[in-house]
Formats: sequence, structure tokens, C-alpha cells
Amino acid sequence: MIVRLDADGAVVRDADDCGRLHLETDLDEARLRTALATTGTGELVDADTVHLDLGVLRSRAALLATTPDWAEQWTAMTAYAERKGWLSDDGRSVQVHVERRSGQL
Repeated sequence: MIVRLDADGAVVRDADDCGRLHLETDLDEARLRTALATTGTGELVDADTVHLDLGVLRSRAALLATTPDWAEQWTAMTAYAERKGWLSDDGRSVQVHVERRSGQL
């Protein structure tokens, strides 16, 4: 699953692929921080890491998912993230890597 974020909003791509999760953007660090806040998608941890809001992510991804066992795949993905220590203490967000398509920092 890929979350594509730009100044106008966030779009989930490859919603059926719960085996991977990252955020793609062309935004620099300051604009990324602003876009995350204004879209309610999450918050910036550092230049290469964000915490994505799981509720927002799940609601957007579920609208696009087509596989019959998507809910089970989602549960497995979040359980894996928890085992790896990537969930927030309250379980409301997941830490993901930022990939910049244009190579910006």
C-alpha cells in the first residue's frame, strides 16, 4: 500500500497490497509537515519518517480495496507493525518511511 501525499491531499494506491506500506511525496520537509497536518493524515517524525493515522488510512484504503480478505490482510499488517515496534503507544498511528519521487530532502 502506498500513500501518495501532495499539497492537495492524500491518495491511497495499491490498497490491496498490505504487505508493504510507505508514503510517497514530492514535498520538501516543511511542506510535508504542513500537508500531513492539514489533511489529518499524520505527523512528521523526521525527514524520512512519518506517523500515519491508522483510522484515516484504513477508511481510505477500505474504499479502494477489492480483495475479499482485505480486512484480514489489514489486521495482519497492523499486527506485524506492532511486533516490529512501528505502532504508536496508543495504537492509533503507524511509523512509515517517506520516499521522495523527485529526490528532495
